[in-house]
Amino acid sequence: MPALLINIRIENEEKFNLFKVTLGDLCGLFNECHIKFRGAYSDKCLEVVKEFFDTSESLSTYQDLREDDWVDATLNMLGNIKSRSIFIYFEDHKLVSTRDHLESVLIDFDKQGLDYLCYSWFKASALGTENLLPLNPERGVTLHVFDYSKAQNALIGKISPGYYPFSLVSISSVDYLKSIMTSCNTRFKFYSKTATALLSRLYPYPGNRRVAKVINSLVSNCGICFCLYPPDSPFNIEKSWLDMDCFQRSWKFGILAAELYANFDDDNGPYGESLIKRGLYPFQPRLEQTHDAKKTPQISFRVRLRNDEMYDCTYFSHRGRISRAPVVHILVENGKVLVTCQSLETILEHGSGEYFYTNKSLVVHSLGDSIITLRIFDECF
Repeated sequence: MPALLINIRIENEEKFNLFKVTLGDLCGLFNECHIKFRGAYSDKCLEVVKEFFDTSESLSTYQDLREDDWVDATLNMLGNIKSRSIFIYFEDHKLVSTRDHLESVLIDFDKQGLDYLCYSWFKASALGTENLLPLNPERGVTLHVFDYSKAQNALIGKISPGYYPFSLVSISSVDYLKSIMTSCNTRFKFYSKTATALLSRLYPYPGNRRVAKVINSLVSNCGICFCLYPPDSPFNIEKSWLDMDCFQRSWKFGILAAELYANFDDDNGPYGESLIKRGLYPFQPRLEQTHDAKKTPQISFRVRLRNDEMYDCTYFSHRGRISRAPVVHILVENGKVLVTCQSLETILEHGSGEYFYTNKSLVVHSLGDSIITLRIFDECF
């Protein structure tokens, strides 16, 4: 069974609440857990971990490791892992299948001796069940398996130009993860927000990654690495097929046969991929506290409803990434309405109002003639 590896930064209440839910999905699955928290909520996260993981699980914490270099700190953690493989956890991806499905994937990963499997972005994956055939896969119930080599990498570049042979949300063998990370763990890591922005402007993706690779090939012998992201970020180790150079041997890769995880706010390409677009996040249908109307632009209008008339208030923008689910404030100016929001039912009468998330199948049912005012809040306005 893979070990659980966590090295994340939690800086706000929203991410902390997301962390508590997504980590809870993993309780009882791992016998070996290696954990480091960064950010303002580090202590609270540690308290949650100690509540969730009982004494039967081997829990190791690494709060003393440096926080300014994610790669260096994580390599130190890897040195203490006894398992052959690792499940890398990030709080913004949630299990959308069953725990039994997840456990089967974890078991099959080691049983088949795999080196890499992306466990999320199923719909957004550039390499999936439909275009896997040229790689001569071995198809299974939970996983499809293929050998990954330099020759296969060139073929992937043709059949799946957007494929990443290493994504952070993955299960990885210790050997494969070390090979990825050691290539990034130079003595000096150079990052400049201005340089990265300029590079991306002059050479739009994936050109910026090509140029960065050329730069790093020139300066690597000097112990220098040019980073597209700050060194305290894990994103520097993600690899597109263009970036791959660890082919001292072939690796064994897996592709999920069915969806397992999804990101909470990012479609990453196909519309409707994220939890927000599916109405699965936020986890509650109604705001638990008053919405801060001053921070979010709004649209406001009045609606007149006849007796028994239904008014659909479902809404989310078509942006690929929605960091916050849109909100509507429903105020009853006259009459009485029943608001249904997934399984929640709320009666609002004259003069009363409530805030609701608009991605939760939100419908107003007028109980008699009524007048309501809707104020819709969305970051894109």
